[in-house]
Amino acid sequence: AKPAMLRTAVALSLLACQAAAFSVSPLGSTIRSQNRLGLSAGGRVASPTLSARQSRRMGASGLRAGLLGGSGSEEVDTLVIGSGVSGSSLGFSLHQKGVDVLVTEARDVVGGNVITKEQDGFLWEEGPNTFQPTRQIMRLAVDLGLKEDVVFADHTLPRFVFWEDELFPLPGKLEDAPFFRLLSIPEKIRAGIGAIGLVAPRPKEEESVKEFIYRHLGEAVYKKIIDPFVSGVYAGDPEKLSMQSAFRKIATLEEMGSTPGLVEGGILRMAEKAEDARVNYDPEIPVYKGGALGSFRKGLQTLPKTVRERLGEERVRTGWAVESIQKNGDGRYKAEFSTPDGKKTVVARSVAVTSPAHATRTILEGMVPEVARLDDIHYPTVTSVTVAYPKEAFKDSVRRERDILGGKKGLFGFGNLIPRSMNVRTLGTIWSSSLFPDRVPEGYEMLLNYIGGARDPLKYSPPIADLSDEEVVEVVHGDVSKILLKPGAPAPKVLGVRKWPRAIPQYNKGYAAIRAEVDEGLARCPGLFLGGNYVSGVAFGDCVQWGVDTAPMVEEYLKQSP
Repeated sequence: AKPAMLRTAVALSLLACQAAAFSVSPLGSTIRSQNRLGLSAGGRVASPTLSARQSRRMGASGLRAGLLGGSGSEEVDTLVIGSGVSGSSLGFSLHQKGVDVLVTEARDVVGGNVITKEQDGFLWEEGPNTFQPTRQIMRLAVDLGLKEDVVFADHTLPRFVFWEDELFPLPGKLEDAPFFRLLSIPEKIRAGIGAIGLVAPRPKEEESVKEFIYRHLGEAVYKKIIDPFVSGVYAGDPEKLSMQSAFRKIATLEEMGSTPGLVEGGILRMAEKAEDARVNYDPEIPVYKGGALGSFRKGLQTLPKTVRERLGEERVRTGWAVESIQKNGDGRYKAEFSTPDGKKTVVARSVAVTSPAHATRTILEGMVPEVARLDDIHYPTVTSVTVAYPKEAFKDSVRRERDILGGKKGLFGFGNLIPRSMNVRTLGTIWSSSLFPDRVPEGYEMLLNYIGGARDPLKYSPPIADLSDEEVVEVVHGDVSKILLKPGAPAPKVLGVRKWPRAIPQYNKGYAAIRAEVDEGLARCPGLFLGGNYVSGVAFGDCVQWGVDTAPMVEEYLKQSP
């Protein structure tokens, strides 16, 4: 192969493999689900004029309520279980279409795993931390009146991998790849040869992430880039994760071109995205650059909170814990709730359940026995630890003289990931104060750390799940001191420690078979839809995509049902 071709191959393969590493994080949500009704689910959703029939149903309060056998019963067209980003996006999209929708949340606040905190001038996330801008997210922000609240991180912020006591910036553009010091020249050549298509044939059996990367890009790329990437996104084990299920977009690059190389598939994919952006150009949405990451001025929980404000408390109810859902003889669904006001019953023509897999199994097992398979989806424990340090506590190598977000000399980067072979327990660290304005008071830097995951109990004892908050902070401070801080740095200001006992669903080998069996059961229940991060992805933005895509499917079902 010619040197120029190899350089391009190496660059494209590295960029493809690290593209999502910092754009999604633990505790994100879903992407589009399987389109079981075979309906088109794309495009912008306009706010329609309600039909006379719908207007009569919705009544003066905007929510159709009727006595159906007791003072605690009411009737709606669509019931959405869960007010996370999946449920909130679906609920608002249906509301725009004039559908009589009710969104319920078991907790006392909306947002699901999206939790934004604010205290003493600090603003931080304890679940997902950013989103990768998409047309659907930007359109939803505009429709919610949040266009001016969207903020973007500097797209040039470097991402780092910690390897043998040094931080290595990942290449952010093609011309940087040949100078990427973390890979040796032979390792780059191996990756480049595989990236242009000189790879072993794809095996008949399901491939793990490790097997796929070894086959395409070699051992070094796997150990130095993909291993920390998988830890940062899924907190998972790449020897168990299914490449086709967990990273379908990368896996399908192999099938797109005339060769199995990731380069040709990547070029074709970029062309598709460019054409899609041209055809679906929307002048109303905020403009963003490729590679940029986004949030809202007051954090990610702004989105579900705004959905509740727009729909009203009658359509988005907190403290409503669903106990069971059954199908009535007339084809409608009856849901029983425990609420602050006692037991309540809701009868709905369609239901979307966006709760975690284990909760969905409990809710639906009496109606769809196949959901028992959802217990086979593993959720490891992950703890998010948010801490702050004085600016001067950081090593000069990770600080910059330039003015960052209106502050003085400080951190400049998105964050760092850590391969498991480096004997650092923390999975990765987001340099939160470097991303968006007004997140910290003057003189501080803020870090969001994730620790735990699928491999933690195999390597450490006791596991993260058994450590106290103080013990977890001590571990994180030790890891941060080793990577980012000067010797003798002070103890951190601890802002938040959030333990997620069941954090991230693992799309391990065999996941597709689980989904297929569950879908067989759902086929007997038209009008029942499943969402949530175990369905089709773990990214905040993908969750919005699911809500937008599912809304027209629900609408079409309602048109066809009695």
